[in-house]
Amino acid sequence: MLDVGTTLRRYRDERQYTQQYVANIIGISRVAYRKWENNEVDFALSQLKKIAELYEIPIHQIIFHS
Repeated sequence: MLDVGTTLRRYRDERQYTQQYVANIIGISRVAYRKWENNEVDFALSQLKKIAELYEIPIHQIIFHS
């Protein structure tokens, strides 16, 4: 099983971003973003694209480095 949430948290921690900051950038609530990092919900590709743009990485790097 992919652990995208752990990957998202690693990238966020590396850049010292808060969950609120990332949530604001992608247009969701902090609580919703927290659920992503905890692998409690599925993501839309459009939302992953926004995160990939924020971290300046390709989407596959988020998905396949999980």
